[in-house]
Amino acid sequence: MVDFSPESVTAELLGGRYQLGGVIGRGGMASVYTAKDLNLGRDVALKLFAPQSADPDELRRQEAEIELLAGLNHPSLVTLFDAGTDTRIPGEPRPFLTMELVDGQDLRTRIRHSPVPLDELAVIGAGVADALAYVHSLDIIHRDIKPANILLVRVRPGEPLRPKLTDFGIARSLDATRLTTTGTMVGTAAYLSPEQARGADLGPASDIYSLGLVLLECIKGGIEYPGSAVESAVARLHRAPAIPDSVPAGWAHLLRAMTALDPLARPGAAALEAALRQALVSPGSLPGILAEAHTRVLPAPPVRLPRLPDPGTHPRHQPAPDGVTAPRRCRNPFVARTVARFRQARRRTRAVLLLAAVILFAGAAVVVAVASPGAPAVVPYPAVTGTLGEHLDQLQKSVEP
Repeated sequence: MVDFSPESVTAELLGGRYQLGGVIGRGGMASVYTAKDLNLGRDVALKLFAPQSADPDELRRQEAEIELLAGLNHPSLVTLFDAGTDTRIPGEPRPFLTMELVDGQDLRTRIRHSPVPLDELAVIGAGVADALAYVHSLDIIHRDIKPANILLVRVRPGEPLRPKLTDFGIARSLDATRLTTTGTMVGTAAYLSPEQARGADLGPASDIYSLGLVLLECIKGGIEYPGSAVESAVARLHRAPAIPDSVPAGWAHLLRAMTALDPLARPGAAALEAALRQALVSPGSLPGILAEAHTRVLPAPPVRLPRLPDPGTHPRHQPAPDGVTAPRRCRNPFVARTVARFRQARRRTRAVLLLAAVILFAGAAVVVAVASPGAPAVVPYPAVTGTLGEHLDQLQKSVEP
């Protein structure tokens, strides 16, 4: 395509606010420039269409692209900022779009450098599939998925390149009036779906087929159906894409499903995005169409009946469970009260009581050793007053013969 901007007007502000820079892309009916938005002080990409022609279909395609882009908002789609008409040349009004300027290269340039590794390809494919799931949910099909329309941008340093889908110039709504005559191919020949090549009605599956050819090209480093438009279109109707034997089985299965001749056999964009995301989460796994997961019911534990007491056994005297030793109850109320008070006493008091008990029993042992068998033993001990003394008196009486 030739540059439609005469040098005499390239220095003039377009729309009163955009200062054109260099050309960054050219297509069949438009050129894309870098531009400066002087009102907002930011760099943009400006798509300038050819002068308005008398072709009503081309005029409607330009209007359709503006309407479509104006209503789309997704991180994997190039954002539309503004639209207008360039009136710098009298008698030659030209529509233009200003869009997000993506700082990076397109996928076509990336493929020319080297084949794309599978981990990088999973990121690119998942991003494009996510964008297609979004536009398909709005009943929009892109119809021109190809490497040149996939821009690669690095969101953060050290992260993989993220894709942004652009150029909705021939996209259309599923319920819109056809913009081309029946039997006419619209799109880039090397990436047409079989139904596009036949001029048949299109659906979202057409974009999935084209994306499958793009992913395969990233792996092989070359176009699957080269040649002229007719040669390329006829070739896909006679043979399936050739997938190299070096491609892992999971990837090969996914590519065959995406490029199936029957549109109904191809996965949807959402299922495709989920399969590629799964490969990113588990590096050792390969993508594949996810199967529906069913909840597994675990068996119930065996029912254990409670043990019943033997007939005639009083509840207070039931045997303890197996392996458990039942505590023995003290039958002497005085000893039980003494032990309870001892446990409730302070640590220092308990230590003094223990010491006094040791002295008491030691003295008793000496007296018993030297006294006659028939004589009662009297154990003298130091006088102790207060609570301690009372406890010692009670303890002395309890051990007297």
